[in-house]
Amino acid sequence: MALFIAVLIVMVIMLYFMYVTLKAGIENANRKVNKFFLDKIEEFDEEFDEKIDKIEELTESRDALKRQVKSLKEDMISFKTSPFYAPRPVPRSVYVPVARYIDNDFFEEYKSAKDMLKMDKPQIILDIYDKVPYSGNMDMYKTAKECMKILEFDVLFEITSMPSIEQLKLVDELLGEKEEKFFVDYIVNEVSDPEKFDVLDFVSYLKKIINKHDPHLYVRTGEVDENLSGVHELVVSDYDDNICEGIKIIYQNKVYDYSIYKSRKKTK
Repeated sequence: MALFIAVLIVMVIMLYFMYVTLKAGIENANRKVNKFFLDKIEEFDEEFDEKIDKIEELTESRDALKRQVKSLKEDMISFKTSPFYAPRPVPRSVYVPVARYIDNDFFEEYKSAKDMLKMDKPQIILDIYDKVPYSGNMDMYKTAKECMKILEFDVLFEITSMPSIEQLKLVDELLGEKEEKFFVDYIVNEVSDPEKFDVLDFVSYLKKIINKHDPHLYVRTGEVDENLSGVHELVVSDYDDNICEGIKIIYQNKVYDYSIYKSRKKTK
């Protein structure tokens, strides 16, 4: 009878410790999952606020343009009916009457700016490649990209629900030989205590490595139909509606700006 009671007590103690461990694991997973999704929601809120500001800016520009058009129409009517109306003489091969409200200096300045910004865009890109050699680590970039592919959203979601040691073991099992060596270097050099390993911190580290060693050259242009991706296999061309003339190049975390920008309202 005493033996039975002793066994029962041991079983109760074991069940208690299993319950405590399971409860701690669940609470830890809930905290991490909540943190992950809160971060995602914050990112979405920021993007949403930017789009709202953009819509407000476009609405203000549209209203201002409507007011200008209305004012110009009224001025045209008043000039045509006024006895003081007279076209300004402009040196042209074909004479075109110009109303007094037109500022001809603007067109001259605009033409000068446009002439200054005439450029061989593909050659500029090739010159940057020639004068600014790639200084990153291609192996680290490719390995980090491969790790990100393995740790896709569904896998990442599952891993975050585990205790730290289980996260570390599972990530180590999922990675290939080359990625595993990269992972071990991360643990040795970046993690102070393996028992506090967090897979989300590892993902953040991967993003930093990809950004630091990215070999691509990003070109932003103000022309909707202009695509400069064919200049080089590592060129990524993108449209930027804030560029009036020229191009803007981003390469190895540096900006090479050959453009004129519109004024942009600061995001609150």
